[in-house]
Amino acid sequence: MPSITNIYNLALQVIGTRTTLTDAQIANNSTNEAIQLNLVYANIRDDILRLAPWDCALSTANLTYITSSPGTPENTSAATTIWQPGQPPPPWAYEYQYPVDCLRACWIIPATQTGFASGVPITTAVTGGASAFWQGQPVKFKVQTDQFYPVIAAAVANGGTSYNVGDIITLASGPNTQPPIGAPVQLQVTAESGGVISAVSVIAIVNGSDPPAGGSYFAVQSNPVAQGSTSGNGTGATFNLTQGIASPQRVILTNQEFATLAYIQQVVDPNVFDPLFQTALYTALGAAVCQSLTGDKTLVKTLVQTVNQKIEIARSIDGNEGLTVNDVTPDWIRIRGINWTDGYISGPYTSYDWGNFWSFA
Repeated sequence: MPSITNIYNLALQVIGTRTTLTDAQIANNSTNEAIQLNLVYANIRDDILRLAPWDCALSTANLTYITSSPGTPENTSAATTIWQPGQPPPPWAYEYQYPVDCLRACWIIPATQTGFASGVPITTAVTGGASAFWQGQPVKFKVQTDQFYPVIAAAVANGGTSYNVGDIITLASGPNTQPPIGAPVQLQVTAESGGVISAVSVIAIVNGSDPPAGGSYFAVQSNPVAQGSTSGNGTGATFNLTQGIASPQRVILTNQEFATLAYIQQVVDPNVFDPLFQTALYTALGAAVCQSLTGDKTLVKTLVQTVNQKIEIARSIDGNEGLTVNDVTPDWIRIRGINWTDGYISGPYTSYDWGNFWSFA
């Protein structure tokens, strides 16, 4: 089975060293090779993952709603004459949290649901006289940052009843007749006695935050804050929140209601890596540490070329893994306003940008 130790040793092999690292040496940074590889591994892994929608890292998630423009079903507050903080930046109608484990947002599925904001599930069946399916052209979106007050800690004000360790609690949000307060924090029950909560932890939504930060609030909340919903059966819990200073968080802007994102996940388990991805990864690691361990600049250049060859091969295999339909509507049909070409059904989108090659300086 692949492991980080195996990947490190393969990286050393491609640069021609005679060193073999052990788990203990890597954990303790007890050799120069271990120090150099530990220094760059996470960055190189994430760099290679971001280069393409790898099958071994492609994930899908329903995005967490933060805010929307006045007049949308989720925000029926009065319209403003000019844009104000707390609204999605123009020209976008919806703003969502960027998934905490996302390395690259790939595409938003163009979900069509019958009845605007009706909550009718996506289905291939005919509902209300029209089919509801993910169809049409790819949905436009933009990744950007917004300012929020994150929650960095939470204390139990009222422990409620009928909770279990592991329950996930989403705190209450305001009514849709008022401007949105942002995405409420999620808390996980870490200790309880007889169903009464005694301790909770903040579920991180900001990648790399220390301490873990949750929530995307446009203003500091007044304590205590009540439960909005829970994954369990508990009721009645309230919490006192500790919120940090306003700081930037990545968000996804789009005009898609109920947005579902396909994205490259930050995969850290080597057992999930595709074999071809592993080859590209350890070759890139070798290139990254070659200069510091051998001083051979010519070998560094050769290894970078090899990495990109491996990436190109891996991309072609990934692209061919699955059913691909190459139906194309002729231009003389399209000009009449009839175009049944559906990139998503042929998916991923036939025009999707697979990214650049890897470089190391």
